[in-house]
Amino acid sequence: MQINGAHVLVTGANRGLGRQFVLSLMERGAGKVYATARRPDLIDVPGAVPLRLDITDPASVAAAAA
Repeated sequence: MQINGAHVLVTGANRGLGRQFVLSLMERGAGKVYATARRPDLIDVPGAVPLRLDITDPASVAAAAA
């Protein structure tokens, strides 16, 4: 998989495994990392693009996709 320069979306990025995925992708040169969470204000990874997303809410999924 080509990570360098890729644009990626990570769910649950404000803590735990999701946050580690964001950090790892940033370290490996991802072009843009959309870090999603129900509360994007809790995302603290510099360079990541915080995005509100609640995967249990269809309207939230549609808004994130747009």
